[in-house]
Amino acid sequence: MIRVLEGGWYTTVQDYPGRVGYWEVGVPPSGPMDSLAFRIANRLVGNQEGEAGLEITAIGPQLFFETDAIIALTGAKFKATLNGKAIPWWEPIFVRKGSLLNLGAVDGDGFRAYLAIRGGIDVPLYLGSKSTFPFGRFGGYEGRPLQAGDVLKICPINDNLPVDSQRTRYLPDFLPRYSTHWEIGVLIGPHGVPDFFTPEDEEMIFNTDWVVHYNSNRLGYRLEGPSPRFARKDGGEGGRHPSNMLDYPYAIGTVNFTGDMPVILTVDGPSLGGFISFMTIPTAELWKVGQAKALDTIRFRKITLPEALELQSWQNRMLARVGFN
Repeated sequence: MIRVLEGGWYTTVQDYPGRVGYWEVGVPPSGPMDSLAFRIANRLVGNQEGEAGLEITAIGPQLFFETDAIIALTGAKFKATLNGKAIPWWEPIFVRKGSLLNLGAVDGDGFRAYLAIRGGIDVPLYLGSKSTFPFGRFGGYEGRPLQAGDVLKICPINDNLPVDSQRTRYLPDFLPRYSTHWEIGVLIGPHGVPDFFTPEDEEMIFNTDWVVHYNSNRLGYRLEGPSPRFARKDGGEGGRHPSNMLDYPYAIGTVNFTGDMPVILTVDGPSLGGFISFMTIPTAELWKVGQAKALDTIRFRKITLPEALELQSWQNRMLARVGFN
């Protein structure tokens, strides 16, 4: 077991790909905001990529291990010590029973870290997933972020490898790079030029360094920048503002305009609404949003569907080369 001494700022249990199959009834997938770092962490400790681990945001928890364990930390680098000594990122670490893991504040670029534990975290499935959806108060550990006094159980390990085995293979050139300025590939649509936006709007959107608003979270990332001119005077039956329209289904990664402000809809976001959406971030690029923090800037880059699919295929091939022996 692992005893939580401090929960950190916003630490939740998540699994990958989350709670899929319920979007049509308004239940989001949840899961990790940076699924790339999350999947790597699991592979480093010998888990399946989807096993439940911790997503750690901005300031990390203090965890006391009441059993031997193998862990890996990936994602944004935090100030981290094990029994008072600094520990590395992006590699498996053997933790002896009675050890204290202390994760402080994020130290450098990025915003979220991931902690995988060999065997995975043992919490009940809810609608087929262990992911936490705090706004719905279900999944994960009692449907909420961790807090002092919580106790995490570890799932049994179903192999014969010794718990202190640390041999691994990893490709250092595959390390994701974090920044304060993010270039993110997008697919145009579903609402574009000339029906909803002007050609000048499109040029502006792709030539602006959008600033991440402080009021951004796992539901959506608000962006500050210029206002579009729009190609119509109002939303017709949808409403007075030209960004309004009749409700329709959203996709994870859709960038819609709530009035003049673009919002990236993320893993805990709404499944439908009545704002026009100029573009959508494909799966292989969404991890960057999960690592962006307030005042970081985002520059969007137009890509094609074949390019997006090839990028996702490349990521999967690289992940397959990360392993635990």
